[in-house]
Amino acid sequence: MKRALLAAALALWASVAVSQDVKPLAGATFNLDQARSVARAALHAGDFELARQIAMGLLQADTEDPFAYAVLAAAHSRLNDPKLARAAARLSYRYSDSSAEKFGAARTAASVAAAQDRPTQSQAWLRIAATHADTPQQDKLVAREYARARAANPLRFDINFSIAPSDNVNSGTDNVLEVINGVPTLGFFRGSSRALSGTVAVFDARLRYRLRSNQASRTDATARFYTRRVDLSGEAKAIAPDVSNSDFGSTYTELGLQHRFKLGAPGNAMGVGAALGASWVGGERSYDFAKANIRRDIRLTGRSRLSLTGVAERRLSTITSLLDASVVTLGANFGHKLTGGDRFNIGLTVQNVTGDNINADYQTASLQARYTFGKPVGPVQITTGLTVGYTDYNVYTLVRPVEGGRQDQSIYGDISLFFADYDVAGFAPTLQLRTGQRSSNVNRFEISETTITFGIQSKF
Repeated sequence: MKRALLAAALALWASVAVSQDVKPLAGATFNLDQARSVARAALHAGDFELARQIAMGLLQADTEDPFAYAVLAAAHSRLNDPKLARAAARLSYRYSDSSAEKFGAARTAASVAAAQDRPTQSQAWLRIAATHADTPQQDKLVAREYARARAANPLRFDINFSIAPSDNVNSGTDNVLEVINGVPTLGFFRGSSRALSGTVAVFDARLRYRLRSNQASRTDATARFYTRRVDLSGEAKAIAPDVSNSDFGSTYTELGLQHRFKLGAPGNAMGVGAALGASWVGGERSYDFAKANIRRDIRLTGRSRLSLTGVAERRLSTITSLLDASVVTLGANFGHKLTGGDRFNIGLTVQNVTGDNINADYQTASLQARYTFGKPVGPVQITTGLTVGYTDYNVYTLVRPVEGGRQDQSIYGDISLFFADYDVAGFAPTLQLRTGQRSSNVNRFEISETTITFGIQSKF
C-alpha cells in the first residue's frame, strides 16, 4: 500500500510540476511528507481535485491523518461540496494530537465555515482555536479573524454572567429605628427592610440581528433578556424569616428595532430606535413598557468622542393604574484616549419620572467617571470608576407627608480587574469590588453596600 501511495504521489507531483513548468527529477521517490507537500502545492495552484485525490491517498495509509482531512476540507469547500468540507474539518480537529495541530485544524474549520457564509459557525470554531493558542501572536491572529467573522455575521450576541457576594442584596437600610429629618418617629424597620447579605447571580443576554445595511446605514432587530436571582445567607434568613429568595429576584425582557446612519462629518452618526418589553419583580409581573430612544455620536478629535442620548419610556403597571409612570432620561458621555493608551470617560445622566403615585414622582441626576489603564499591571487590566448621584422627591408620603419631601445622595466607587491571560476560548475572568453608600433625610433609604462580583468577559 505504501509503495502504491508513493507511486501515486510521484505521478501527481509530476502533473503539478508540469502545470508549473517545474521538471521532476527522473527516478525520484517521495515519502509521505513529500506527498503532503504535493497536496499543499496543489491547493496553492488552485488544483483542488488534485489536492483531494492526494488527501484520499494519504487516508489510505492512515485513516486518522489530520493533515489529509484538512486538505479535504479546503478542497471540498472549493469544489462546492459544503457537507463533506464541514465533515472533513471536524475530523481534522478530532484527530489532531498536539495543541498546534488543533489550533490549525480549528482555524481551517473556521475558514471553511466562513467561505460557506456560515459566520456563526466560523466564530464558534475560532473560539475553539483560542483554547489552543499558545502565543500572543496566535491570540492576535484569532482576534483579527474573529472580528472579520463577527462583522460578516448578521447575528450578534453578547452574554454576560456574574456571581456577586454582597452584604446588601435587597438595598435595605442599616438602621433599626425610623428617623425623618433628624426626628425619631418611634417606628422601627421589619427584617425585610434591613440590609440582608447573600449572593446575587445575574445573567444578561443581548441579541442583535442585521436586517439591512449599506455604507451609510444599518437597521437591526434587537432583543434582551436579563434576570437577577438572590440566595440569602443564613444570617439574612434569621433577620427576615418571613421572606424568601424569590422575593428579591427580577426579570426583564425587551424586543426592539434600531436604525443607525452616518450624519455630518466622517465618524459622526445618529441612531433611533423603539422597543417593547416587560418586567417581573418577586416572581410577579410588575409592568409592561414601550420606549423610544435617540443617540448622537460626534467625533471631536481623533482621540475624543461625545455621545448624547435620550430615552422616553411609558410604563403600564400590571397591578394598578396608580403605578403607571412616564420616564424621560437624557445623557451625555465624553470619552478620550490618552497618548499612552489610557482611556477615561465622564458622563452625566438626568432622569424625570412622573406618575399618579406621589412616591413614584421624582427627579434624579448622576455623574459617572471611569478610567481604564492601557497597559496591564502584570496579568491584570485595571479600570476604576466613581459615581455620584442625587434624587429629589418634591412630595413624599409615609404615614403622613414628609416635610420638604425626600432627598437622597449617593456615592459609589469601584475597581475592575480583567485577567486577559487566563482565558478559555477567548473568555477571561473578571473581578470587581464595588462599595458605597446612600444617605437620605428619610433614614429607611439610607444604605451602605459592598459587593465583590466575579464575572466572565470576552477578549475579542
